[in-house]
Amino acid sequence: MATSPSSSAQAARERVAAQLRDMRLEAGLSGLEMAAHCGRHSAKTSRIEHGKAAPTDSDIRTWCTACGQDSHAVDLIAASRQVDQMYVEWRRQRRGGLRRLQESALTGYAEQLRQPAERVVVLRAADARAPK
Repeated sequence: MATSPSSSAQAARERVAAQLRDMRLEAGLSGLEMAAHCGRHSAKTSRIEHGKAAPTDSDIRTWCTACGQDSHAVDLIAASRQVDQMYVEWRRQRRGGLRRLQESALTGYAEQLRQPAERVVVLRAADARAPK
């Protein structure tokens, strides 16, 4: 999956990547050792750890096994799939037209502006100087 311009999807992908990196570091493995354990090139390990590439379910299972933390695989796979869904949703919205999406957001903002502000006090310069 290419890097998503959607900041929330990219941030979520980076959180999954950080969990994988932390898991590797806790296991005491270098990036090269992890790549060897998983049977892949070290560049792929680096791209996954830095959120530049989305890990597959198989990548996550292999990663967790190499780190001796198989119990974390299910949660990480679920988080990774959620990131994929966020990216798919962003693509769907983009395909439907960002203008329409922006207009709907703008409409919501305009509605907030129309709400009467509570306890708005307007002071004129003359009122501020007048004795009470």
